[in-house]
Amino acid sequence: MFPVLALTWGVLLSSGAERPGPAPASSPPPVRRLEVGGEGGVPPPEIRIAPGRATTLFFDARIRTEEVLLEGRERFQRVGLSEDHLALVPSNTFRQGERLRLEVRFLDGAAPEQLVFWLVVDPTRGEPQVEVFRRVRTAESYRREVEDLRARLAQARSELERLQSTGGTSGSLEELVVMLRQSSKSLHIQSLEFTFTQGSELYSKAIHHVTLRSRWSALVLDLYVQSEGVGWVASGGSLTRASGQVLELKPPWQATPLRAEETQNVVLLLADEAALTPGRYMLKLWDARGRTLTVDRLVVK
Repeated sequence: MFPVLALTWGVLLSSGAERPGPAPASSPPPVRRLEVGGEGGVPPPEIRIAPGRATTLFFDARIRTEEVLLEGRERFQRVGLSEDHLALVPSNTFRQGERLRLEVRFLDGAAPEQLVFWLVVDPTRGEPQVEVFRRVRTAESYRREVEDLRARLAQARSELERLQSTGGTSGSLEELVVMLRQSSKSLHIQSLEFTFTQGSELYSKAIHHVTLRSRWSALVLDLYVQSEGVGWVASGGSLTRASGQVLELKPPWQATPLRAEETQNVVLLLADEAALTPGRYMLKLWDARGRTLTVDRLVVK
């Protein structure tokens, strides 16, 4: 009797081994190694998260836990922060395709000091573990950047002198804002917090408020676009306070149309240099075809 049972059990095992369940071809690996940073101009990396499932990000340096910015944080079931990792459990309120901005700052002083990620909701392909490694900037890259900034500053100063001597106030002034944004200590530059309306093909890597006292005040957006928005050129914009008051903007300036996977500057000059006071705003930009970028929450401090 025992040999018969043993033989039957062996046949069942053999039969089961011959028909394994199909492995999901699209399943991501258990651990993803993500190298980020280094040279600029690259869109933030995407990390897929799934409702009800944990995603943990491990960093190769200590982070500033009190300065982590997570869009939609109140909608997560759990958010766990430690000195070198971040654990997230999205709730079931998230829907397929939603994109959430995550910003992390580091304590070690190395560059890049800040990293931005897009968390993309995907119920079937959430990544359980992501190990983040920074490509730290080299001394040579800093040297090249300093040389470039010096050249741009010299060009900008020459342009300022020309504008002051001719009394010019338009045309190349918007270009001057872009050139001076990161290279002139005479300017006040504030990096603004912001969140987007979901579903847009247009995104901004950064938004800065740039002012030159008693001269002008401007918003400078670093925009990039997915395929549907290629060729986009800003033709109009609006800036509205949380109270409903609309601030007057001059026509937007943009050097060239947007191209896929490339960053482009868009400059918005305010008609009143002192109008952009601390508070929350809604910013909208659109092109001639009606394709619109909406920033729901723009915070000026």
